[in-house]
Amino acid sequence: YLGDKDKGNEAPLNGEWKLLFTTAADASFSKNSKRGSASVKNVVDATKGRITNVIDFEGESAADDDDATSVKKEPLVKQLNVVIAAKPAGKSRVGLQFKYAKIVLSRFFGWKRQWNLYIPVPAPFITRLIVFFNRIFRFGRKGKNVPPMAYFDVLYLDNELRIQRTGEDNLFVQAKPTWEEAVPFFT
Repeated sequence: YLGDKDKGNEAPLNGEWKLLFTTAADASFSKNSKRGSASVKNVVDATKGRITNVIDFEGESAADDDDATSVKKEPLVKQLNVVIAAKPAGKSRVGLQFKYAKIVLSRFFGWKRQWNLYIPVPAPFITRLIVFFNRIFRFGRKGKNVPPMAYFDVLYLDNELRIQRTGEDNLFVQAKPTWEEAVPFFT
């Protein structure tokens, strides 16, 4: 039902999914990393055929001069959203096309005002350029001339848990935020 305007709400992938575990280094955040701590979730709107990866960055702890208590300092980048078009590409495969990224800033050039910065994802254009030049250099030779497709394969899916493997061979284990047993494990 992914991308079905009438039955999309019935799609098993539909809804919010929080990250429990991943082998993808760029999707992991901790207090000890240079990027800081963040919570990661994935929101699937199956009626629109859209997936939004959401990273909410946590502020840094800073001591308050007045009473020596710890106060959270708001991070410059509050949130990063990556919007992706999704459609079925097989029985358990979901094809992906990255659309744009939205960066939510807490301040901009010193102004303490929330700003949204939209960045189009150039990957499809760059991939087409690479394939075009590959065709020129491989002229007369047989081989694949189509750009690689971004995708993930659903390995397991029920009402509370989802396990998927990406085309880059990374595993993602995600759970619905309503699954109480998983709450202590959300990253």
